[in-house]
Amino acid sequence: MSSIRLHSQCRRKFLGVSASAAGAAILSNVWPLRALTGTTSAIVVRLADADPIAHIPTNFIGLGYEMSSVAKPGLLSVSNDRYVRLVRQLSGNGVFRVGGIVADHSRYEREGTISTEPTRTVVTRESLEQFAAFLGKTGWSAIWSVNFATGTLQDAVTEAKDVTRVLGPHLLALEIGNEVENYGRGNPPSRTPPWTWQEYRIEYSKWHAAIAGAVPGLRFAGPDTAASVEWVQRMAADANKDVQLLTTHYYRGAQGKGTMEQLARPDPELTGKLQKLRQAARESGVPYRICETNSFFGGGRPGLSDTLIAALWLLDYMLLLARYECAGVNIETGVNQLGFVSSYSPIQDDGMGRNYAGVPYYGMLACAMALRDAPQVLPLNFDTGGNNVTVYALGHSRRLRSMTIVNRDSHAATVWLPKLNLPPARVYRLVGPSALSHRGVTFGGAGVDESGRWIPKQPETVREGNVTVPAMSAVVLRFG
Repeated sequence: MSSIRLHSQCRRKFLGVSASAAGAAILSNVWPLRALTGTTSAIVVRLADADPIAHIPTNFIGLGYEMSSVAKPGLLSVSNDRYVRLVRQLSGNGVFRVGGIVADHSRYEREGTISTEPTRTVVTRESLEQFAAFLGKTGWSAIWSVNFATGTLQDAVTEAKDVTRVLGPHLLALEIGNEVENYGRGNPPSRTPPWTWQEYRIEYSKWHAAIAGAVPGLRFAGPDTAASVEWVQRMAADANKDVQLLTTHYYRGAQGKGTMEQLARPDPELTGKLQKLRQAARESGVPYRICETNSFFGGGRPGLSDTLIAALWLLDYMLLLARYECAGVNIETGVNQLGFVSSYSPIQDDGMGRNYAGVPYYGMLACAMALRDAPQVLPLNFDTGGNNVTVYALGHSRRLRSMTIVNRDSHAATVWLPKLNLPPARVYRLVGPSALSHRGVTFGGAGVDESGRWIPKQPETVREGNVTVPAMSAVVLRFG
């Protein structure tokens, strides 16, 4: 067994398991809490001698967009060097999900006039060709949504044909609809309420049959719910080869009610949802993906969604999904359905053709570093001793390649590394002036420059000894 000790700078009077509550550890055979000094408590973490918990697909990392972003000339384009660079730094094989609420009001017109207005978006063949070239340059693929809410089946078939022809091998799957369980709501609703699962499944089957008949071999993603796990479970149980990827959305909360506490502490309902999604995927053999997600829906909450605490939340959240066998995650970014750039966007837009890294981007960058050449989530045994710290171990062939410690507590933590029979660990820190900083946030000692380039400073290394993780910061340790 290998062991790693974490020490916090204050003594807690109780035992808590924030990491296990977040699904980051297996708490069997936990070592007992042991006082190191009169003012210090210890948290001990051990790598378990067991099979990996989960395998992480190479296209795990993704970004999500409203349909209007694809329509905008020059945005997702090979001519936008900054954007290409920002995307490729996250992954050489990620996934764009194009849809959102705007997809419920979009039209495809092959030779039409492009429009990026949220309620009147028009995508053309020229839009598709621009996006296809962008996909080719980034190496990413795409999930594409057709307008199931207010569009027609005939138009969807035409669109699916052209999307398949133009995007070619870069098309991962087609979605029929967006947040489909909500179609019986809204003002006006797009379906006569009450809109039930049975009604949805009948209509989905009709659209699927027509589109699949017109485009043989096309993969489908669904049901793409706003929050309903039940509809995902029912689609999994009744997949019938009508869906090759299960999709749903998740937001930590609502824009107007978002709090720092929500980003600092685990969502008590999330692990239950992930357990159900994992089980549905296992039983059906159809993987699941969180294809639209971020901190607070409605565009995020300025002063929270664009600060260091949001980047730390995002890093922890993405690794938690990996632990629960999620096939991938699409972090929502860019202009939202209300027509403004969301404060939670990893990639920001100044409205004048300049894109740059928002603070949440650093959380994704840290996740990308943790995942590099480490496609397995390795099991851990530990007790956090009441400290708000989560730990994830990733590896390859059951060998440790990276360890990520996220400290969202008000006190620093110290990590003791014993002899692991591994090369010295390189230490990459995600830090900022404060939890609510929206400037001065860095990863690996460096920020992302004006050209979209991130060049880390020479990292500190450690073989055996202490690594301090300050309050409201994270560390990614790379072994080898």
